[in-house]
Amino acid sequence: MPNILIVDDEAIFRRGLRKMIESSSGSWEVAGEAKDGYEALEMMESLKPDVLLTDIRMPRMDGLQLIQIAKERFPKLLVIVLSGFDEFTYLQQSLRHGVRDYLMKPVEREELFKTLGKLESELVKLQKQVLEPYAAEPADARIIRQHVSEHLVAGLLKGYVNETDLALLARIGVTFQEPCFACMIIKLDKDLLDKERYEKADPSLFQLYIQQIVQELLDQRAKGFSFILSDTEVVALVNLPGQPGAGDPLFELSETIRRRMISLSRLTVTIGLGRTVGGIKEIPQSFQEAKIAQLHRLIVGGDRVISYSRMKDGEEEMAWSPLLELPHELLESSIQEGKPVQTRQYAAAFITTLCSQARSPEVIHQQICKLLIHGYEEAEKLDLTQSWLGERTIQAVLLEICSLTSRTELIDCCCAYLEKLAACIASGQKNADHDPIEKVIRYVNQHYHEPLSLTQVAEKVYLNPAYLSTLFKQRTGSSLVEYWTELRVSEAKRRLVSSNEKVTIIAESTGFGNIRHFNRVFKSVTGLAPIDYREQARSVKV
Repeated sequence: MPNILIVDDEAIFRRGLRKMIESSSGSWEVAGEAKDGYEALEMMESLKPDVLLTDIRMPRMDGLQLIQIAKERFPKLLVIVLSGFDEFTYLQQSLRHGVRDYLMKPVEREELFKTLGKLESELVKLQKQVLEPYAAEPADARIIRQHVSEHLVAGLLKGYVNETDLALLARIGVTFQEPCFACMIIKLDKDLLDKERYEKADPSLFQLYIQQIVQELLDQRAKGFSFILSDTEVVALVNLPGQPGAGDPLFELSETIRRRMISLSRLTVTIGLGRTVGGIKEIPQSFQEAKIAQLHRLIVGGDRVISYSRMKDGEEEMAWSPLLELPHELLESSIQEGKPVQTRQYAAAFITTLCSQARSPEVIHQQICKLLIHGYEEAEKLDLTQSWLGERTIQAVLLEICSLTSRTELIDCCCAYLEKLAACIASGQKNADHDPIEKVIRYVNQHYHEPLSLTQVAEKVYLNPAYLSTLFKQRTGSSLVEYWTELRVSEAKRRLVSSNEKVTIIAESTGFGNIRHFNRVFKSVTGLAPIDYREQARSVKV
C-alpha cells in the first residue's frame, strides 16, 4: 500500500488533506504529518514514505530545502508541491528539483485524486523496474532527457536534424509514429498580466509553468512534445494522423490550453497554429506559419487562438471591414518584383487612401501591420529578413508603426521599410540568377494569374521541360502545376471572402481559363464550390 507524508505548517490544512486522501478510492495511506522541513526529515528516516506532499513556505526549513535534501537521501521519492498563486519563483525551483506535480491552494478534491492516481501508476512502474537486471538510473537522468529532447526538437524546427538524431530521440522516449506534424507557439500575454505580479517573479518561471500545462494536455489528448524555445515562447510539436494540408486539427486542443491557463493560474496566452504538414522535413514550414500567426496578435488582440490556415482563408475575425477597397495589388507586385522606386510611390498612395477611408486610427495601424506582416512572410521565404531588418525584430517594427500618429511620419516610415524590402528582393534576385528553381519560383509568383505552361516556364530558364519538372519536384516536394495551382486557389479564396467580385471575374483574373475549370479545381482543393465557400466563410464571420 503506497503511503504519503504531509508537510505543512498549518495543522488544520494537514488534517483536511489527510481526510481527503483517506476518502479517496485508491489504496493510499497517510504515513504521517509534519509541521516543517526539519520534522519531516526526521520522520522520513523511519517512515520511508513513497510520496512527499509539501507546502513551499514554512518556518525553519522551507519546502525547497526539504525537497533538495530529501531527494539526495531518497532518490526514488516522489514529490508533490503545494503552492499559491503568488509563489511562482518557488514553484520554478521546485520543478528543477524533480517535483512530479503541483497543486494550487486551496486544493480541489478531484485534482488531488487525479494526481494521486498518476503517482500510484508511476510507483507500480518503478517497482517493476527494480526487478529488472539493469543499473539504477542516475538521479539527473530526467533533466538530461529534457535538455537533449529540447535540443533535438529545436533542431527539427530549424530543419537540421538527421536520422541519427531521430534514433536518439527514440531512445529517450520521444517517438514520431504518425505521418503528419503541426506546430503551435504559446506566448504569455504580458500586457494583460498584472505588472506587479510579473515583476515579482522570474520571467522564465512563467514559461516553465506554461510548458508544464501544455505537456500535460498533450499527454492526455494527442501525441507530442512541448518545450521552452526562448524566454517568450513555448513550442508544441504534435504528431498527427491524417493528411498534410489540414487546416487546424489542433484548434480545439489549443482552446483547451488557453482556457486551462486562465482557470488554473489567471494567466492568459495567445496561441499561434501552423498547418498540418507531412514528414519530418516539413516541420519548419508549420513552425514558421505558427510564428506568422502569432504576429497577428497585434491586429486581432491577445488571449485567443490564431490559426494560420483560417487567417489565410480570411476566416479570422479582423477589426476592420474586409470590404475596404485599397490599391494594394500594385504595391505588392512592385515589392515582389524588386522595384524600390515604384514601391515607395505605391506605398505612399496606399497609406494616403487608407487614411482617407479608414474610420479610426486603429484601422489604419491594423491595415499597415497586416501589409508589413505579409512583407515579413515573403522575406522569410527568401531568407532576406536579416538583410531587410538588420538586428530589429518584426515585432519591434510593428510596435513602432502603431506608435505613430502623424500621417507624414507614417508614410515616411512605412515607405522606408517597404522600399528597403523591395531593394533586398532585387539584390536577392541577382544573387539567385544562377539557380533555375529560384528563378522559376520567382517567375511563377509574379505571373501565376496569367496562362502558364510547363514549356513556357522551362524556356525562361533554358531547361528541358521534363528535366525542369523532375528538378522542381525534387527541390519543393510538389510539381510545378501543383505549385501554381495552389497560388491561384489561395488568391481566389482571399478575393472570394474580401470582395464582392463575380466568381467569373475572379476565375479569369487568377489564371483559370474558364469558370468550369475554375469550379472543378477549386472544389477539388477546398471541398466546396466557390460560391459555397464564400457563403460559408462570411457566415462564420457573422
